[in-house]
Amino acid sequence: MMTSWEAIIGQAEPIRRLRQMLREDRLPHALLLLGPAGVGKRLTAEAAAATILCARPADAMPCGSCPSCQALQAGAHPNLYRLEPEKRGKAAPVLRIEAVRELQTDLSRAPAAVSAGRVVVIDGADRMNEAAANCLLKTLEEPGRQVVFLLIASARAALLDTVVSRCLVVPFGPLSEADIAHILTERGLAADEAASLAALSGGSAGRALTLHEDGALERRDDALRILASLPKFDMEHVWAEGKRLGALSAEELAEWLRFFRLALRDLLALYSGCALRQRDIAGRLAPLVKEYPESRVFSLVALTSEAERRLLTSNANSRLLMEALPIQMTETAEDAQ
Repeated sequence: MMTSWEAIIGQAEPIRRLRQMLREDRLPHALLLLGPAGVGKRLTAEAAAATILCARPADAMPCGSCPSCQALQAGAHPNLYRLEPEKRGKAAPVLRIEAVRELQTDLSRAPAAVSAGRVVVIDGADRMNEAAANCLLKTLEEPGRQVVFLLIASARAALLDTVVSRCLVVPFGPLSEADIAHILTERGLAADEAASLAALSGGSAGRALTLHEDGALERRDDALRILASLPKFDMEHVWAEGKRLGALSAEELAEWLRFFRLALRDLLALYSGCALRQRDIAGRLAPLVKEYPESRVFSLVALTSEAERRLLTSNANSRLLMEALPIQMTETAEDAQ
């Protein structure tokens, strides 16, 4: 499938810049699309690749009908190369030197006649190990004729300075909540759910989609329910909630704790008149101002932050941790009455 420029939402400046270079035939041999994850960098790289490879581009737009465009639409273009991190076992995905060496071998051969140029898209360039990065550096220094490299990365600090120096950096910013909500509704989500996910996404449509797929709003609702009910819980309820939370996976617990802390942060915002991070739940948080004095909210923030720290940085038993946490929270909430 061939990605068009029109499919990219909320990145007007990098798109304008890339299309201008394409129109003027001054695209450098290597570009680094740099910015947060899930904001359209990969789609932009695909649209740029389609334009570069097209035999008859007009106004920096692929024609859609030449043999090159047809090959892209079929997902089988011989002059488009893709590299991405590989996952082995339980380790984090890494782009290894073997993949770069294989790419170098492919580029040493003559290109297929379907297009005049070739494009290399390296998605997750910031996950190259040092050996792979140094190997790629040699190719970036001597790229050969009519080869364009499109590197995609989120973490500038994880890239070698020597690799970055060989590329033209094209920065991407976070998406607006309105753009993310639009993307989600286009995928069939209800408008209210899309708005809530957009507010939690941190400017990343990819993050918003992951939150949707993981049922994050249900966990947020659960965290809000616990916060609202703490002052009324008896010990039987405390034990039951602790046992239920302790049965969640470490990833689910981390997200639950994050949502609980976000709710506390927004509760503090209501005290000070600051903007809420989660505006869609303002009506549910407002009644809690009467239930929790500000000092007790800070105590709950400290308890939640410590639980997050222990969950993420130590070998603490998550079941025991979460069975104890509601007791500590209840004691804090009782002091607030």
